[in-house]
Amino acid sequence: MLLTAGFMAFATFAAKALGLVRDSLITAYFGSGVTTDAYMAATKIPTTLFDVVIGGVISATFIPIFNDIFTKQGRKEATGFANKFITLIVTVTLIITVFGMLFSEQLVTLLAPECAPETHELAVKLTITMFPMIIFTGLAFSFVGILQSYGEYNIPSIISLVSNLAIILYFPLFGHKFGVMGLAVTMIIAWSLQVIIQIPSLVKFRFRLRPDFHFIDKNIWSAIFLAIPMLISTWVQPLYTLVNARFASHITGAYTFLEQANRLYIIITGVFSFVVTNLIFPKLAKANAGDNREEANALIMTSLKAVIIVIAPLMAGIMILSQPIASIIYEHGKVSDSSIIANALSCYSIGMVFLAVNEVLSKAFFSMKHSVTPMITAIVSMIFNIVLVSSIHSFIKDDAVSLTGGLAAAAAGGSIVNALLNAVMLFRKYPGILKKSDVVTIAKVVMAACIMAVCVWGIYHLISPHFSGLIGNIVICAVCGVAGIAVYGVCMIIFKVREVTNLLPGRSK
Repeated sequence: MLLTAGFMAFATFAAKALGLVRDSLITAYFGSGVTTDAYMAATKIPTTLFDVVIGGVISATFIPIFNDIFTKQGRKEATGFANKFITLIVTVTLIITVFGMLFSEQLVTLLAPECAPETHELAVKLTITMFPMIIFTGLAFSFVGILQSYGEYNIPSIISLVSNLAIILYFPLFGHKFGVMGLAVTMIIAWSLQVIIQIPSLVKFRFRLRPDFHFIDKNIWSAIFLAIPMLISTWVQPLYTLVNARFASHITGAYTFLEQANRLYIIITGVFSFVVTNLIFPKLAKANAGDNREEANALIMTSLKAVIIVIAPLMAGIMILSQPIASIIYEHGKVSDSSIIANALSCYSIGMVFLAVNEVLSKAFFSMKHSVTPMITAIVSMIFNIVLVSSIHSFIKDDAVSLTGGLAAAAAGGSIVNALLNAVMLFRKYPGILKKSDVVTIAKVVMAACIMAVCVWGIYHLISPHFSGLIGNIVICAVCGVAGIAVYGVCMIIFKVREVTNLLPGRSK
């Protein structure tokens, strides 16, 4: 299990790192104007429709039902369910694809109603080209569910790494020749690779894909009813980006800046929280199934404290060092100024800890089969975000820096509301989860992160005037990062945060 966790963490980090390289190449080749705005809108439309209709709940609903059938009825019945499930997913994604291609112009208008005519026209062409990629997305996610059910985690963990690498290779090989339309075709190829690389492992486990349209099946309906509330609770982040795109579309380049900042923000937050929540979910489900409330409570609090300990200093560091970080990643080729991206990244980072905490809380509810609660809190936070964004837009409509920063801060505000509501609901429903010692630990972590932030802020403003350019920004981030880690670590030891001091040599765990 430890080796699996380590490989998953490495593969996830590598995939996210390649994702940053991919995004950096996009802006380097196409700049931050019409072409990039159109591309960002065109990729957002099919992926968001997929998230809203199917989303990341495919494996979450498939795995428990498949395993239950496999255990109680055997491989043949489980394979039959898998074939019906995959056929349903492919059918739904085909319908979404046809709908999206037919109504691409209307969808672009809905997403970016005030974009320039040339941006709109290009976005429509790119949207039509890229919509079929969600068919491969549905297949890839379904295959992940099957392989993870058989205990294969390594291959599913590298599929994003392979697709990102394919997109990166496009730029030096074909980027100048085929431009953004070639990139759109490459996106489809990249997603098809996520399907193809899983096929040998499926063959190894003797799985044969056979279309089965008998959807009137109790197990299929169980998966659908389980998925609905889980799906709605995952709409939060896609909706935030959709709302931001709509309100930023009238300023050329603003949506690209927001999207680049948001992707970087999600990558930084997601690597650690993804590994923690994906490893803990099966254990939580098992503990709750065995009515072992004490073990489940301990797992939840251990996970919460772990993500807070890691994400809190990251949040402080990103807020302070957003400018050199954005410069390192995005100031290449046609992009010479990343200050708007940096400002948006700093504002997004306000909600970083809460986004990670909410991942743990949502998984906790799902493991208890209380998926309605995170659905309700997600709806409330989405309404809060829309109201906040509308208010911000009415005051700072035409200032690109203030508008992108305000929209990013509104998204962070939605994450904060969502996490707080889920925490209140969980701790009220299960008052034994949060103990006084846990509150004290979290308070100590927050204090340590604040002290670290003050030190990093001082060092940054002391050395930043003396360095410039790519190498200078790397030096600034390295010096501030090392100093921040040292200060944070010393503070955690002085404050006697047990989760950290137990890792010291000679201390029992």
